[in-house]
Amino acid sequence: MLFMVLMPFNKMIIMRFYFFILICILFTVNISAQTQKYFSNDTLDQLVGYGTCYQGNHYFFTHTGDYYHQASHPLLIGTEGYYAALIRLDSSLNLKDSLVFENRNGYYFNPFRMIILNDTLFVAGRAIREDGSDEQIFLSRYSLDFQLIGYSLFGDTSKNEIISDFMVNSKENFIFPGKFLSHNWQSRYFLLFEASRQGELLRSIKDTTFTNVEGPQSVQLPLSKEYHFVDAVYISVYDSSFNLKITVFQEFYNWFLYMHRIKYHNNDSYFLGGIMSQVVGKDIDISNKDQEPYIEITYYLVDETASPVDSGFIYLPDTIDFCGGLDYSSNGTLCYGGVHNALVDMYHPGFEDVNKWLVVKSMNYNTQTDNWFFRYGGDANYQMYGLYLTPENECIVYATRYDWQHNDRWERDILIMKIDSTGTLVGQNTDINKMQFCVVYPNPGTNSLNLKTINLEGTVELFDINGGLVAHESIASPITTINTELLQSGVYLYMILDKNHEKLDVGKWVKQ
Repeated sequence: MLFMVLMPFNKMIIMRFYFFILICILFTVNISAQTQKYFSNDTLDQLVGYGTCYQGNHYFFTHTGDYYHQASHPLLIGTEGYYAALIRLDSSLNLKDSLVFENRNGYYFNPFRMIILNDTLFVAGRAIREDGSDEQIFLSRYSLDFQLIGYSLFGDTSKNEIISDFMVNSKENFIFPGKFLSHNWQSRYFLLFEASRQGELLRSIKDTTFTNVEGPQSVQLPLSKEYHFVDAVYISVYDSSFNLKITVFQEFYNWFLYMHRIKYHNNDSYFLGGIMSQVVGKDIDISNKDQEPYIEITYYLVDETASPVDSGFIYLPDTIDFCGGLDYSSNGTLCYGGVHNALVDMYHPGFEDVNKWLVVKSMNYNTQTDNWFFRYGGDANYQMYGLYLTPENECIVYATRYDWQHNDRWERDILIMKIDSTGTLVGQNTDINKMQFCVVYPNPGTNSLNLKTINLEGTVELFDINGGLVAHESIASPITTINTELLQSGVYLYMILDKNHEKLDVGKWVKQ
């Protein structure tokens, strides 16, 4: 019956309908088929905080919201008015599904770390009361299809307990190190919770000897069963019963900072990722514009006594470079990287009006030989939030991109990339030096739509909301302009094709 009704319609209308549906699907997924990288691109500021892989899928925590939003309480920054989500991508970084974290029991849930065991997702993070009067640590359990199994809160309403890491110990229980912060923000110290996989609190530890703790990262050594908690510039060693043995301020303290990336090696040794000065003991004054920067992305190998036994760094001269991620696999591959030309603005981090690069180095640590060096960017402000190695020895980098040159508001977009074992960005275009890139601006716009491209020949097409082609221009120069003066105000869809008519990007453009 439905077929009989559709028969009299014009075939062009039907084709436009299906074409419109196809564009909507492509835009919703936000995938670049050319470079095989997942990205989001809308009018909200977005962050990606943590990533991991499991059974061929990739899981990431994202936060979406308006950066201009002013939270009603300092604890609520990054929570009130924001959407925290868990997204799942397939092996090709195509978006499969997502989960938005809802308010529960009067608390915002802000995810921080995730561990996947026996097909169960364990998520830990910040639980912040809606009025900003309390912060605790939460543990949620989900099935692989994102169904909530249960959740627990650790802490009390008279303190702010702020999580800094999430790990499994030798007893197969969960460990949550962090810091206590008084409601008046005048005092702080180290704290730790141990809980079962069912979310039952087993014990809590506090250490008031460290009043300036920022929140440590953690590792338990499998042979000695000791815990090493690393907090930016020192390492605290606890025995298996959580008795403090020693706090170490090694000689590299003055020139190796922000030790916030940890990965176990072997024989109770582990890697640390951070930054260092090229000159031992040299004082670094970032505010001094005339001083040559001496800060590089660095790794250290640390033994069971918390002493450094080996190190290496990515040499990028004449810039300040920050570590963004480190991972090590049992086959001997050490992968670490970060941001080149970091130029950190302490008041507007991630929004400096400067172009940056994402850089990654891979080496065979067993043979002390380099595998590859990867560099991406230079056209915008990039920030790396982490990286990890897959079982196939691919490196997954998760980052953000702030297009400060063509963005009239503070807005970052999520960028997740896959680098194969040869150091090549996975996709049809494997020549990094000829990587194709395109930006549509201004968006929203009025009388023109501009397309900035690098090393691209092809076409850009503009469709109305019904799927009708309203404009078509060839891409033959770095800047391509479509005159939209005669178009009505509303929402349009653009499609960018290369010279082989392969889709590079599909998106939404708004005429005001």
